[in-house]
Amino acid sequence: MTSSTRTAGAAMVGFALAVNGPYLLLIDRFGYDDVLREPPLQVLGAFRDGGPELILIWLAFALCALGFLWVSAWTGAAIRSGGGRWPAWAAAAGAASAVAQAVGLSRWTFVVPGLAERALDGSATDSAVAVGMYQTLHQFAGVAVGEWLGQTLLAAWTLAVGLALVRGPLAQGPWTRALGLVALILTPLWIVGHGELLATVSPTFPDPGITQWVFTAWLVWLLTLGVTWLVQGDRK
Repeated sequence: MTSSTRTAGAAMVGFALAVNGPYLLLIDRFGYDDVLREPPLQVLGAFRDGGPELILIWLAFALCALGFLWVSAWTGAAIRSGGGRWPAWAAAAGAASAVAQAVGLSRWTFVVPGLAERALDGSATDSAVAVGMYQTLHQFAGVAVGEWLGQTLLAAWTLAVGLALVRGPLAQGPWTRALGLVALILTPLWIVGHGELLATVSPTFPDPGITQWVFTAWLVWLLTLGVTWLVQGDRK
């Protein structure tokens, strides 16, 4: 194991632990992400009830998502240093995923607070306009950019890592190959889970309801891979 592999392992562990903090806080204090499928006024009311603390939690979540830029870059360097194949599209997918998800999450810090005030305290006309703006913003910045684009790119990055772990010089031992196989299994499950996003457009699309579970499994996978690379590095 090279120093770049240990660096990538540490970045994976740090990212998985860091992002888990605001993620769990949002589940506990905002009912994330089930609350996002509720009527707009109910969502905005729950958001305002969270106060400034909830705004800061969303900001922390966005910053954690942006931190995946370093995870992606160092993982690519580690795979290349180990003789593995790391195509240019994988590096681009990881970086673009971090930016897309950070942009989508940032709406809760910089745009939604004002919309919540107008929707809940404004006149009937102002409220209707604010609700319409929220719905448009949510579908574009949240569903389309953050969830669909960001998670599709993240699934592509995960696929590239999985392929590197099951073939070539990095396929060292059954444990490493098993982690590669887990990555290859998670990738199509993530895509299937996008039925939930299509269901926000038309109820005729089936909602498998697995996206949150796939993301949780992905975090566990990333944490396990990071620890594995750190432990293997210490043994060298």
